[in-house]
Amino acid sequence: MKGERGYTLIEALIAIAITGFIVTVLGMVVQQMVTVPERGDDQVDAMHAVQNAVHWLALDGQMAESAVGGSSLTITLPSGAAVQYRRYGTNLNRVSSSSNRTLAEDVSSLNFTVQNRMIYITIVTTPESRWDISENYTYRVYMRPAG
Repeated sequence: MKGERGYTLIEALIAIAITGFIVTVLGMVVQQMVTVPERGDDQVDAMHAVQNAVHWLALDGQMAESAVGGSSLTITLPSGAAVQYRRYGTNLNRVSSSSNRTLAEDVSSLNFTVQNRMIYITIVTTPESRWDISENYTYRVYMRPAG
């Protein structure tokens, strides 16, 4: 069968190399499409925990007559009622006479400082994930003027 030609070894190797390159690029694209949203979701979870804790602290702190800080925070309201912010394991809870509410999960570090009618909260949240994501913030809340 003269006149029939097939592919040479070099042509076949070049075709395999090009196909391998295309498959590698497509694999990397698919991996990014899967992992980037997952990482973003974990970061949003960490930020949401911090924002929720600070929201409640701002509500109570702005009404506070007095406060005592440290690893936990005890706020005395004008009515004489006490509200305590305390970490239980990795959860930050708000404890009052009528409720015990979890404000944030995955809290890895928490500290309260009170000085000059100002409450400082330093909070670090680290959600369990395959990424080393953590959110670290320090907020301040002004207490009501002494009167």
